[in-house]
Amino acid sequence: MKRTRRVIILAAAVLALMLWAAPQSASQDEHEVITVKSAESNNGVVIVRAEANKVAFELQCNQQMLSCTSLHPGQYVMVRLPKNWGIYICANVNIYQMAEDSTALGDPVGQYCVIEK
Repeated sequence: MKRTRRVIILAAAVLALMLWAAPQSASQDEHEVITVKSAESNNGVVIVRAEANKVAFELQCNQQMLSCTSLHPGQYVMVRLPKNWGIYICANVNIYQMAEDSTALGDPVGQYCVIEK
């Protein structure tokens, strides 16, 4: 019984590590610079209006989530997560502060569902 419990705990830990690390490494190549135009809150949802390559879109997240931030206007780096990764049931993206060295992303400022028009 104890051995089975240890195997389950170990398997869960390995799975959690894989889920955490895979989006980090798999998505690093798919980043693009975006410009945030505005952000507002409506019924518990943060709606961020942004643009990349002259194409407008929205980023949405639930206010109660820790990774939901109302972004200030300016430039950010958006990284698209692989399909079925992230906390929302949609196309998930991580948003990072714009850095002088675009290859060093640091910690994400938020995770959003991208709504393309």
